[in-house]
Amino acid sequence: MSCPPQSKAVLPLSFYLQVILCAVLWGSAFPVIKNSYTHLNIESYGEQLVFAGSRFALAGLLLLPLCRGTFVAKIRKAPSLPLLGIVLGQTYLQYIFFYYGLSISSGALGALLVGSGSFWWMLLAPLMLKTPAPTKRHWLLLIGCCVGIIFAVYTPGKDMANAKIGSIAFLLATLSGAIAAIFMKRIAPVAGSLIPTSFSLGFGGLLLLLTATSSWSAYISHFNWSTFWVTLYLAIVSAAGFAIWNRLIQIYSVNTLSSFRFLIPLMGVIESVLFIPGERIHSGLLIGGIIIFSCLIGAAKIKEAPVEERYVRA
Repeated sequence: MSCPPQSKAVLPLSFYLQVILCAVLWGSAFPVIKNSYTHLNIESYGEQLVFAGSRFALAGLLLLPLCRGTFVAKIRKAPSLPLLGIVLGQTYLQYIFFYYGLSISSGALGALLVGSGSFWWMLLAPLMLKTPAPTKRHWLLLIGCCVGIIFAVYTPGKDMANAKIGSIAFLLATLSGAIAAIFMKRIAPVAGSLIPTSFSLGFGGLLLLLTATSSWSAYISHFNWSTFWVTLYLAIVSAAGFAIWNRLIQIYSVNTLSSFRFLIPLMGVIESVLFIPGERIHSGLLIGGIIIFSCLIGAAKIKEAPVEERYVRA
């Protein structure tokens, strides 16, 4: 059920700890995935989708024991369109674009552009959730974020084709994720957040596997224990990260959470530069990153109108 609108309250310490945990977990995925392409001989895009599908299908299974026997009943009770939107947006389409972008461009660039999800939320929430429309300050920050992306993508003296295509892929990935988050906001009062998350990860993972059926044999031919342990780690990252984040979506407004998304690209950039061989922060990425982070932090400081949507588990 839903509670009446409330004025903005001080966020509890547990909120900040959960957001930081999600940021650290998702940030670690960038170097782990990027390094896996080399060390696990995952070469073609099809093999990368098999890698992704295995990860998400396993993540969905890991969450099943936490659903306490109500999985089927609540999935049947959930509205079909929002549930389909979560499956396609949160898992299938988001990672179709994400894995492609990560295969042709840097982990640091991908991590930085993940922050654009905050602005997708800002644009889509008024249309789909009837939240307040963006203010002039929001629009200025959005323009600033676009300028930052241009700086981040541009590297003097290098072929820019991959960076441009990779950036478009990452932006489409964050758009898909933002749409899924809004659908989660609709479905959580009916089915909670954990069960739709488990269903989305599991079914979305199966869709990724079906999309890449022609690459199964190539992937299996060099599958080893290292591949298994990396897949298990990434499955745990997905299961824990999405379970926590979607629970926060259920409790807090989209605007509140979008303000703290800047922590995800921050951790992603730091962990990519530290753990991906050969990655460094070039001048364009540094300038663009400063601009984008400044805009995201600016958006975080804009006070919400007192229309905070809060939900508790149905």
